[in-house]
Amino acid sequence: MPRHFSAPPGRPALVRKADASGYRPEIEGLRAVASLLVATFHIWLGRVSGGVDVFFVVAGFLTTLTLLGQIRRYGRVRPVAFLTRLASRLFPAAAVVLVVVAALSPLLLRPSQLLQTFTEVLASTFYVENIALARAGVDYLAQDDFHSPVQNFWAMSVQGQFYLIWLGLVLVATLIAVVLRRRAQLPRILLVLVAALTVLSFALSVVLVGVDQPTAYYSTLARSWEFGLGSLAALVLPGRVLPAALRTVAGWLGLIGVVSCGFVLQVSTAFPGAAALWPTVSALLVLVAGSGPAPEFGVARLLATRPLVWLGGISYGLYLWHWPLLVFWRESTGEDPGALAGLGIVAAATLLAAASKRFLEDPLHRRAPVERPRRLRPLAPAALLAAAALVGVTGLGGTNAAIAADLSRAHALPVSTEGCVGAAALANACPDSWSTSLPAVDASEDGSVLNTDECSTGNSGTELKECRFGDPGGQRVLLIGNSHAASFFPALRGVAQERGWDLHSYYKTGCVFSTAERRDDSESARRSCDVWNGKLQEALAAADPYDLVVTAYSAKKSVFVDASGTPDEQAGIDGFHESWAPLIARGSTVVAIRDNPVLPSLSLLACAEQPGTAAECSVPLEEAFADRELMAAAADGWPGAASVDLTRWFCDDRGCPLVIGGVKVYRDLGHLTESYARTLTSYLGEALDPLLG
Repeated sequence: MPRHFSAPPGRPALVRKADASGYRPEIEGLRAVASLLVATFHIWLGRVSGGVDVFFVVAGFLTTLTLLGQIRRYGRVRPVAFLTRLASRLFPAAAVVLVVVAALSPLLLRPSQLLQTFTEVLASTFYVENIALARAGVDYLAQDDFHSPVQNFWAMSVQGQFYLIWLGLVLVATLIAVVLRRRAQLPRILLVLVAALTVLSFALSVVLVGVDQPTAYYSTLARSWEFGLGSLAALVLPGRVLPAALRTVAGWLGLIGVVSCGFVLQVSTAFPGAAALWPTVSALLVLVAGSGPAPEFGVARLLATRPLVWLGGISYGLYLWHWPLLVFWRESTGEDPGALAGLGIVAAATLLAAASKRFLEDPLHRRAPVERPRRLRPLAPAALLAAAALVGVTGLGGTNAAIAADLSRAHALPVSTEGCVGAAALANACPDSWSTSLPAVDASEDGSVLNTDECSTGNSGTELKECRFGDPGGQRVLLIGNSHAASFFPALRGVAQERGWDLHSYYKTGCVFSTAERRDDSESARRSCDVWNGKLQEALAAADPYDLVVTAYSAKKSVFVDASGTPDEQAGIDGFHESWAPLIARGSTVVAIRDNPVLPSLSLLACAEQPGTAAECSVPLEEAFADRELMAAAADGWPGAASVDLTRWFCDDRGCPLVIGGVKVYRDLGHLTESYARTLTSYLGEALDPLLG
């Protein structure tokens, strides 16, 4: 993470310290420990260490000292000078990493990974990567997900946003002091504001972790209290020296806490709530330990050693470089690094960090007047960041164009029961091998048209969105459900076009058309689903009856429970019946489509992007389906309901191939590509025709 303050003698400082305690080498050592923890846990343990939280505390401490120093020297905060010097330290190394990642990604990543990567390169360039990840619902370090080479920039984005928030907070405190004519009381006013923000942010983080932890993980507001702890230390510690014995104990306890956190806590699923007090308070103890002359046996004896101080000086670059190197290794080799490969990644990241500091950061940051005029100094880092943005825009534009052309080719494939394209290949004894498959660039973008904002309600939304297709004068058919129901929409739409149906849809992400209680999603998502289902029943009661109501759900994911919260299959079946009963009473036939196969791991998708055979690239039947399909069980034998099973168009007795008839079947773990779903049109139509009478 970035350095903020004075460096050891003979090395230029980012900002001159105003704190009378002088240079504190143990802070560099603390940053070194934090950066090594981050890299070690990422590379070998697949976990989060809490090291980033340590960086946040240190950043709050040093940034506040910087701003207080400006006030003491100039009587006011100098925002332009603060931001300019900050940019000269942060932008160059970050921009170089982003440019290198953008340049290497087309060579080292699969085509399907480029859109996400270039999107995140742009988000990282503008310091909004944390927001992009939160909106995408990315689970940090989830084993089944692809993590872009710049995902680690989420922390830099949070930190960049924090600098703006803290600068604004100091300006507000200054304004209050001026209005009250209490300039001398500015530090005390700032202390009150920082304390209030820290408490509010901590409360928000605790609440948000309980409601939506992945969003909280990336939230600057939910993370601000971590910076606030460091800021409070900067406001309280100067001029106060605790007994040496107490500082000795505090320092070693703090270091032990920093190192042990990731081994004890599951950081990625518990932070930044109350559990994050472990590493942040530990870091605070180390800061407290250095608030006076170093005790003889204090923690500084370790943290202030030359190797750790040197490593702390390049900790920002080490943080930036280790992650893309790790991602490129995994994607190139298809495996996690072992001991030697991991050490190689750490060594390479260290060399790159040291080189970028010596040849890029330091030269751009020097003050020597012979090098360039002061007014030109901010232009170099800004130019580097602009270059990163340009590379990101170019890569994103090229990838989007390639995806659009590729999807056009895939959607132009003939939809027929004859030949060997898509599902027809299973019916016509076609070869089960392929040299190429469509979509060739990025199957994840080949989703149903219902995934647009106009036709879908998000995971936390409750608004009803009805979409209508086909002939308004035809038989009325309705599709209801979550994303697994939406996966069948391209086939259902094809049937509607062939038969002149009036096709409607209501679709909400993650929401099953059922009154049963579930325990497979967040509480907020379940509540919004209940509200949405209630609104839907009211809308259906007010509308003309439908001839056919088609629904589906994610069978392997959904967990239905009884009133006590215990998993109960009968409760799930009863919930379906209760939702369907009003429709059946008005003459509708409810059709439950059995869920499509799902993949146990996203890593399997890689085999669909290269030549292969069904034997090499398929999912065993026992892993592809739920133990019991409750929706189909609810429909079978229930008057006014029926189930449709399309399993034979996904699987044979050997398993469920990821490519059938030259068409990729899945765009992610459990959703069909539109290209493959379209090839199911004739088979779905044959199953639905008898149900309409």
